[in-house]
Amino acid sequence: MRLATSDQFEPALTVWLAANIAHELPPTAQRIDRIREKLSAADAVVLVAVASDGRDVVGMAQAEPWRGADGSVARDHAHISMVFVHPDRRRQGIGAALMTGLAEQAAARGWSRLSLWTRRTNEPARALYAGEGYALTGETGTLDDGDPIDCWARTVG
Repeated sequence: MRLATSDQFEPALTVWLAANIAHELPPTAQRIDRIREKLSAADAVVLVAVASDGRDVVGMAQAEPWRGADGSVARDHAHISMVFVHPDRRRQGIGAALMTGLAEQAAARGWSRLSLWTRRTNEPARALYAGEGYALTGETGTLDDGDPIDCWARTVG
């Protein structure tokens, strides 16, 4: 687990894409471009899990300062917008290692709260988040495709 270098953003995007396709959620070209932007944002924390060969990216996660609906940025709260593991590498502890790494990075940056949203139908992710100390906040929403989502959060430190 390590902070991604700029040359690892495309391999991280490839992991994100493979995971979405495996979930039968193929993204649009516009969405792929948006993910590229998020990975290269100056205030983003991007972690990668690298295979034992030291080259292949097999997992990725991204967090960024939390932004309110009014555009305000919280200094002590971060939003996890991505945690993805390549479909061929699932169930190997990579997701948990990414979540732990994000919590460590959050603490180092002075973020005392981490939150994220996930689909109610994504049971593996929900189990991962619960296992990493996240709890449902009671906030809910609906994605453009109609899927309900829930917010999860935890404190750091």
